[in-house]
Amino acid sequence: MSNVVGMNEFVGMANGDLHCWLCQKPVSTRALFCHHCGTIQAVRDIDHFARLGLERRIDLDTDALEKQYAALARTLDPQRFVIRGMGERTHAAKQLEALNEAYETLRDPLRRGRYWLQINAQIFDETAAANPLVHELRAALTDAAEPGQCDRVAQRAGQALQQGVMALMQALRSQDWRQANQILAELDGVEGILNEVRGCRVKLAPGNDKGTPEEVLMT
Repeated sequence: MSNVVGMNEFVGMANGDLHCWLCQKPVSTRALFCHHCGTIQAVRDIDHFARLGLERRIDLDTDALEKQYAALARTLDPQRFVIRGMGERTHAAKQLEALNEAYETLRDPLRRGRYWLQINAQIFDETAAANPLVHELRAALTDAAEPGQCDRVAQRAGQALQQGVMALMQALRSQDWRQANQILAELDGVEGILNEVRGCRVKLAPGNDKGTPEEVLMT
């Protein structure tokens, strides 16, 4: 069974609670366009899955995600609205911004995992610094004396990231919310280590102990 919502749902049947900003006729929450006057609608407060016309599930069909995003992005292409009024151009731009945010969140496993916890109201306060693996990797990076040692830290962090994503998905499938939060905190810390590796390599690269260009000229 497909987990894609039909594209006609983005016009949708009116629910009686929302109204088109232009013609004031009822529209559905998910509607991009009013099915009475065809005017693009303001951004509604709906979840990322609904915005992309996808079934809400943690195991996302990435091919369906890409297809839905491409189709909706074409629909919201700014060039389609250049001759429209300011109101429609503004709504179209905001709809595209919301679409991009939904897409970027769902396509990234870590962001999707965090978002899944958020929409299920299961965000806990976990500290990455207290995680043993993060502490160990940061200590190894701090003690690194040559670029090769930085690279080895990066390799370990990369492997931990891959394994952690798989563990995160499993915890979310089983609704082990506490475990999922702990894994996310660890992955946040591991990503931080990977971001620090480049700075470590630059600092330890040959020739970086000569001082600033001004200091070199003065010697």
